Amino acid sequence: MKRTHLLLLSLALILGAVACNRDAAPKVAAPTEPAPQAAVPAPTPVPTSGGMASGTVVETMDASSYTYVRVKTASGEIWAAGAKTTIAVGDKVVIPLEMPMVDFHSSTLNRTFPTIYFTARIFKEGEMPPAPAKQ
Repeated sequence: MKRTHLLLLSLALILGAVACNRDAAPKVAAPTEPAPQAAVPAPTPVPTSGGMASGTVVETMDASSYTYVRVKTASGEIWAAGAKTTIAVGDKVVIPLEMPMVDFHSSTLNRTFPTIYFTARIFKEGEMPPAPAKQ
């Protein structure tokens, strides 16, 4: 029961922080204009939420209190962000696909991510991710 409350509190904090970083309305560029932000590789579609993804970190960066990772999985590449942690390129990780965000713009990184999964924590291979909540 405590684990569920802790997970819900973590998600509420992440949602609050994400909401503070989002613009009030998404900006739509005319089709003939080049994109103003740095190019971010488009991910291969993976489950929308509720599952887990695992793979090898191919890019990582810290911004504010988050660690962003681009992970090569068996079904393609995905972006994820979680609480700041020490992750290096080449690390094998497991990511709970808790909260997908489409066209998320990070003002801190000045990048727009086509799809990114926000999670309470990014787990290194061998660490135990939380068990799914029982209903």
